[in-house]
Amino acid sequence: MTKITKEKREKILKEATIEELEYVDSHAHLLKIEQKGIKLNHLINELENNKYTILDIGTNENDIIERYNKLKNCKNIYFSAAVGPWGTKKTKEENSISVNTIEKNLKDYPIKAIGEIGLDNYWDYGEKELQEDLFIKQIKLANKYNLPIIIHNREADKQMINIIDNIELKKASIIHCFSSDLNFAKFVLDKGFYISFASTITYKKNDDLRSVLEYVPINRLLLETDAPFLSPEPFRGKTNTPLLIPLSYKKVAEIKKVTIQDLAITVKRNLLNLLDNPLN
Repeated sequence: MTKITKEKREKILKEATIEELEYVDSHAHLLKIEQKGIKLNHLINELENNKYTILDIGTNENDIIERYNKLKNCKNIYFSAAVGPWGTKKTKEENSISVNTIEKNLKDYPIKAIGEIGLDNYWDYGEKELQEDLFIKQIKLANKYNLPIIIHNREADKQMINIIDNIELKKASIIHCFSSDLNFAKFVLDKGFYISFASTITYKKNDDLRSVLEYVPINRLLLETDAPFLSPEPFRGKTNTPLLIPLSYKKVAEIKKVTIQDLAITVKRNLLNLLDNPLN
């Protein structure tokens, strides 16, 4: 891996970033970035000064408490809450306890979406039946409170199709960090989903993913970092932050044959409409 100096990094970002453009990152884990050694207050200051909008994502039933307490005074940061497949318990009853905790937090914190939730067959996160149980219970919770869901789907397309086909969602929702094929993209678009592409869209060998991006209508498109994971080229393997997302916007604008300005406006409108906070 070629080492990139601080000066080189700043030059690459400066060339990719358009000043005064309001970038959106539809999926980031800000406290996990802090755990990687990046000072959260400095990062937040930069994000606010550059008018970034961030959806900060939940991964376990109680992390909203710390996330909210640390970020509640920040501008343009929205919150989701949920238990991902890695939080699958050993019984359905234990899964229910986790979901009940999320429901309690829904009443105490400004949670805009249930996520990330879903299925993962790449890692061993527990029995498939119990993963599905946790996932379905959180979909039902989202429906109860009329909230969108944010789906984590890794090597689980068939299961996901079966579940989505059999549960009607009350709100348009998000497939995060899309990594499936065109057929799956068509299926979720037909079901009213938005598709969010991570910085993997910049990776040199991801031509199949870029082909899916070409197909997705811009009015159903979101962009994310999944920070601190999945840094874009040429920073792959380094800690990711929302400040790197202009590199994804640049690549996506090239593929979609639109200006970066139009792309940014549309992506922001898409996310805020999903969160019931329409862009005027």
